[in-house]
Amino acid sequence: MTTYIHSITLDDCETIAIKAALNLLMQHCQEKLDEGATAPYWAHKESAQKILDKLYDNTFQTSGNNFFD
Repeated sequence: MTTYIHSITLDDCETIAIKAALNLLMQHCQEKLDEGATAPYWAHKESAQKILDKLYDNTFQTSGNNFFD
């Protein structure tokens, strides 16, 4: 299987929207799993959690005040 690495830059509003969407996806998948479904819900839920875990990696401030520099 071919593997790709993707890089994406998000602003604050986009990050909030992605986080909300991923949480909704995880909730939906959990409901389906609770009903007895399996694939693809367990994989989607796991992937969504991994993305959430990475969402704030490599975050840096691009504007505003930084009084500690």
